[in-house]
Amino acid sequence: MLVIGPDALTIHNLSLTGDKRFEDNEAFLKKAQGITKGVTIFGLLDLVGAVASRIGEKSARELYISYLKSKEHEILFPEYQDSWESHIDTVFEFLTRGLSYKNALVAMALDSVPEVEAYITWIKKPLENKLRTRVLTPAEYLRATR
Repeated sequence: MLVIGPDALTIHNLSLTGDKRFEDNEAFLKKAQGITKGVTIFGLLDLVGAVASRIGEKSARELYISYLKSKEHEILFPEYQDSWESHIDTVFEFLTRGLSYKNALVAMALDSVPEVEAYITWIKKPLENKLRTRVLTPAEYLRATR
Protein backbone atom coordinates (compact mmCIF):
# COMPACT_ATOMS: atom_id res chain seq x y z
CA MET A 1 0.00 0.00 0.00
CA LEU A 2 1.13 3.50 -0.80
CA VAL A 3 0.47 6.10 1.88
CA ILE A 4 0.07 9.67 0.69
CA GLY A 5 1.29 12.61 2.76
CA PRO A 6 -0.86 15.67 3.41
CA ASP A 7 1.30 17.93 1.25
CA ALA A 8 0.54 15.91 -1.89
CA LEU A 9 -3.14 15.74 -0.96
CA THR A 10 -3.27 19.49 -0.33
CA ILE A 11 -1.74 20.32 -3.72
CA HIS A 12 -4.40 18.12 -5.31
CA ASN A 13 -7.47 19.05 -3.26
CA LEU A 14 -6.80 22.79 -3.45
CA SER A 15 -5.88 22.54 -7.17
CA LEU A 16 -2.66 24.48 -6.61
CA THR A 17 -1.90 24.72 -10.34
CA GLY A 18 0.72 27.41 -9.74
CA ASP A 19 2.81 25.01 -7.64
CA LYS A 20 5.77 23.70 -9.65
CA ARG A 21 5.04 20.20 -8.31
CA PHE A 22 1.41 20.21 -9.50
CA GLU A 23 1.89 18.25 -12.76
CA ASP A 24 3.97 15.47 -11.17
CA ASN A 25 1.59 15.39 -8.22
CA GLU A 26 -1.44 14.92 -10.48
CA ALA A 27 0.38 12.34 -12.64
CA PHE A 28 1.20 10.33 -9.51
CA LEU A 29 -2.40 10.47 -8.26
CA LYS A 30 -3.68 9.45 -11.70
CA LYS A 31 -1.28 6.49 -11.76
CA ALA A 32 -2.43 5.46 -8.26
CA GLN A 33 -6.10 5.74 -9.18
CA GLY A 34 -8.04 2.54 -8.62
CA ILE A 35 -5.75 1.12 -5.95
CA THR A 36 -6.24 1.44 -2.22
CA LYS A 37 -4.08 4.21 -0.82
CA GLY A 38 -3.41 4.95 2.82
CA VAL A 39 -3.72 8.31 4.53
CA THR A 40 -2.74 8.67 8.16
CA ILE A 41 -5.35 10.24 10.40
CA PHE A 42 -2.78 12.97 11.09
CA GLY A 43 -2.32 13.64 7.38
CA LEU A 44 -6.07 13.77 6.88
CA LEU A 45 -6.46 16.26 9.74
CA ASP A 46 -3.63 18.40 8.27
CA LEU A 47 -5.46 18.38 4.94
CA VAL A 48 -8.72 19.36 6.63
CA GLY A 49 -6.96 22.32 8.28
CA ALA A 50 -5.49 23.48 4.97
CA VAL A 51 -8.84 23.24 3.22
CA ALA A 52 -10.64 25.01 6.09
CA SER A 53 -8.19 27.91 6.00
CA ARG A 54 -8.50 28.33 2.20
CA ILE A 55 -12.08 27.36 1.42
CA GLY A 56 -13.94 27.19 4.71
CA GLU A 57 -15.18 24.91 7.44
CA LYS A 58 -18.09 23.38 5.48
CA SER A 59 -15.83 22.26 2.64
CA ALA A 60 -13.28 20.91 5.10
CA ARG A 61 -15.92 18.84 6.92
CA GLU A 62 -17.27 17.50 3.62
CA LEU A 63 -13.77 16.56 2.49
CA TYR A 64 -13.11 14.78 5.80
CA ILE A 65 -16.30 12.74 5.46
CA SER A 66 -15.51 11.93 1.81
CA TYR A 67 -12.14 10.45 2.80
CA LEU A 68 -13.74 8.43 5.59
CA LYS A 69 -16.26 7.00 3.10
CA SER A 70 -13.79 6.55 0.23
CA LYS A 71 -13.27 3.03 -1.08
CA GLU A 72 -9.84 4.05 -2.45
CA HIS A 73 -8.47 5.45 0.81
CA GLU A 74 -7.78 3.65 4.06
CA ILE A 75 -7.32 5.88 7.09
CA LEU A 76 -4.38 4.65 9.16
CA PHE A 77 -4.21 5.04 12.92
CA PRO A 78 -1.35 4.21 15.28
CA GLU A 79 -1.91 1.37 17.71
CA TYR A 80 -4.06 2.41 20.66
CA GLN A 81 -2.19 3.34 23.83
CA ASP A 82 -4.10 2.93 27.07
CA SER A 83 -2.33 5.74 28.93
CA TRP A 84 -0.24 8.84 28.36
CA GLU A 85 2.71 7.05 29.93
CA SER A 86 2.40 4.24 27.40
CA HIS A 87 1.98 6.77 24.58
CA ILE A 88 5.13 8.63 25.60
CA ASP A 89 7.10 5.39 25.90
CA THR A 90 6.03 4.39 22.39
CA VAL A 91 6.51 7.78 20.76
CA PHE A 92 9.90 8.19 22.42
CA GLU A 93 11.33 5.43 20.23
CA PHE A 94 10.46 7.54 17.19
CA LEU A 95 11.62 10.82 18.70
CA THR A 96 15.05 9.34 19.34
CA ARG A 97 15.35 8.69 15.59
CA GLY A 98 15.28 12.46 15.19
CA LEU A 99 11.63 12.77 14.16
CA SER A 100 9.45 15.66 15.26
CA TYR A 101 6.46 14.73 17.41
CA LYS A 102 4.08 15.08 14.44
CA ASN A 103 6.30 12.94 12.21
CA ALA A 104 6.65 10.43 15.06
CA LEU A 105 2.85 10.10 15.11
CA VAL A 106 2.85 9.54 11.35
CA ALA A 107 5.60 6.92 11.73
CA MET A 108 3.59 5.15 14.43
CA ALA A 109 0.59 4.97 12.09
CA LEU A 110 2.75 3.71 9.20
CA ASP A 111 4.34 1.05 11.38
CA SER A 112 0.93 -0.24 12.46
CA VAL A 113 0.16 -1.47 8.93
CA PRO A 114 2.54 -4.11 7.53
CA GLU A 115 1.24 -3.63 3.97
CA VAL A 116 2.75 -0.13 3.69
CA GLU A 117 5.22 -0.12 0.79
CA ALA A 118 6.08 3.58 0.66
CA TYR A 119 5.18 6.97 2.09
CA ILE A 120 4.69 9.49 -0.71
CA THR A 121 5.44 13.10 0.21
CA TRP A 122 7.17 16.18 -1.14
CA ILE A 123 8.64 16.83 2.33
CA LYS A 124 11.08 13.94 2.25
CA LYS A 125 14.21 15.20 3.99
CA PRO A 126 13.02 15.17 7.65
CA LEU A 127 11.81 11.57 7.19
CA GLU A 128 14.60 10.00 5.15
CA ASN A 129 16.29 7.06 6.88
CA LYS A 130 14.04 7.55 9.91
CA LEU A 131 11.02 5.50 8.84
CA ARG A 132 10.83 1.75 8.37
CA THR A 133 9.25 2.25 4.98
CA ARG A 134 10.60 3.93 1.86
CA VAL A 135 9.96 7.65 1.49
CA LEU A 136 9.50 8.90 -2.06
CA THR A 137 8.32 12.09 -3.69
CA PRO A 138 5.52 11.68 -6.22
CA ALA A 139 8.07 12.44 -8.97
CA GLU A 140 10.44 9.74 -7.69
CA TYR A 141 7.59 7.25 -7.57
CA LEU A 142 6.69 8.05 -11.19
CA ARG A 143 10.30 7.57 -12.33
CA ALA A 144 10.62 4.30 -10.42
CA THR A 145 7.45 2.83 -11.93
CA ARG A 146 7.82 3.80 -15.60
